[in-house]
Amino acid sequence: MTPFERALLNASTWLVAASGAAYFYMKYVMTGDGEFSVIHHPWQPGALSLHVLLGPVMVFALGLIARDHIIDRLSDPRQRRGRASGVIIVALALPMIVSGYLLQVVTDPAVRRALAAIHIAGGGLYVLLFAGHLVVSRNGRQRSEDGRRAARRGRARPRLDRPGRRGIG
Repeated sequence: MTPFERALLNASTWLVAASGAAYFYMKYVMTGDGEFSVIHHPWQPGALSLHVLLGPVMVFALGLIARDHIIDRLSDPRQRRGRASGVIIVALALPMIVSGYLLQVVTDPAVRRALAAIHIAGGGLYVLLFAGHLVVSRNGRQRSEDGRRAARRGRARPRLDRPGRRGIG
């Protein structure tokens, strides 16, 4: 991943997660002033709008890394670090994205509740696994940087291609 792709994915994921968590807290945890109040906090509509507007940015960032980071890593048997969490993240992304878009157009209350449950559970698991995936990948990136430093000192053989790509080792 390029630094731009990494920054875009990280920023969009954490902003979507923060706005979604804020909206969840305002809608399901807080109570409104009146007994028939649907809005429990003045910022609740803004948190939802921010979440809905940032969602496509995160989907774009996932699409941006799909070929070089996701598909290439899955097809390369040498790539083991972070594979399990990455596969689960990709598997959780599809129902999270689809349920998020459907929540905006479905009007049946029972279907909306089911979609909301799928979206909340999938989004929560996605964020937790995304954080774990970052920890695993940063540890691995640190090890590969240590290997590059050793290669510069003449202790190890340098790689001639980008890490994660097939080709000359």
